Amino acid sequence: MIKRRVIHIALTVFLLFVLIPGSIALAHSPVFPGENHSPETAYQIDNPAKSWAIYDELDHMDEGEYYRFDLSAGDRIQLALLTPESPAESGFLPSFALLMPVAPEVNKAPDHIDVPDGYGVILVEGKDPGEAAYEAFSPGWYYEVAALLVQEATSDGTFYVVVFADVHQDDHTHDDGDDHEHTEKAAKYGLVVGYLESFTPLELVLVPYSVQKVYHWEGQNTFVALLPILLVLVIGGTIMYYCVRKGRAHLGLSKWLAYFAGMAFFGSGVSFVYQMVLTFTVTGIHAEALISLIFVVLSFFLGLATLLYAVREKPALTPWRRTGLILTGLIALFVWSGLYLGPALIIAAALVPTQPGRTLEG
Repeated sequence: MIKRRVIHIALTVFLLFVLIPGSIALAHSPVFPGENHSPETAYQIDNPAKSWAIYDELDHMDEGEYYRFDLSAGDRIQLALLTPESPAESGFLPSFALLMPVAPEVNKAPDHIDVPDGYGVILVEGKDPGEAAYEAFSPGWYYEVAALLVQEATSDGTFYVVVFADVHQDDHTHDDGDDHEHTEKAAKYGLVVGYLESFTPLELVLVPYSVQKVYHWEGQNTFVALLPILLVLVIGGTIMYYCVRKGRAHLGLSKWLAYFAGMAFFGSGVSFVYQMVLTFTVTGIHAEALISLIFVVLSFFLGLATLLYAVREKPALTPWRRTGLILTGLIALFVWSGLYLGPALIIAAALVPTQPGRTLEG
């Protein structure tokens, strides 16, 4: 029975991923760089063919932020620039310049951009797209303001991308007393580099952590973003506590751990739904939301499978049951459910010594 259940869980998860449409290629590996305000301090992008999403913000309107990568002649270059806020509402419309070695100067860079000697410039000016795009895997939204889709490297060497804004975009700046203009509201942008979508196992595992940082980049409060999961854990825990006190449930340590793991998985599903609804307020309803719904279904499915174990009368942990719990935790880890807490708890539930169920006394 348990063996068949484990097989059914694995097959269901596999089939759900097969059904994910081709727009999965829109996924990017997230990066959060530090200070990079000159060619000398430019952020190094390794493997620029791989698709990266770099989340950053301009600290000063009279400076650029620099990124560099190494290419060979003929290598393909693909770049895009986006913001989390409508340029019409925020007043912030960034642009970017591609600096290429041993190349004629195609465009003239703005005066506040530092162009190394011998480099040519391709300038891509930002334009307000008017509408936000829906991101299915967070879920979230963004405004794509500039793109350079097809460009070949003219020679071997180090290339630079500089993100900048018009120095006159200072409607929301103020003087901090140190003779520098700083933004009252962070001028946030995302730079997308590359075209080959691939993730290492570590990058896949770190997605929930990165997604929380992306939500912060969008302007969301971190506590509010986590609140759906926290509420499900608190409400679910309270309900089970009273059930145990009234003798309606008998939980040992393994089952308590599994129960809260299931609540964490359900919480992830609720959190996804919350983020979808929040995104719809900006983008309207999109067909790409079907991808988001797949992750909602996965989280609810993992939560249900976990709770079925937690509420069963017999608490004995057979080798197959332990294997099934561990497999559930690993699946949850790689489908971004439970925000690490769920996978950790369900794996812990599989590893604890067998204990008889007991009722909590008042």
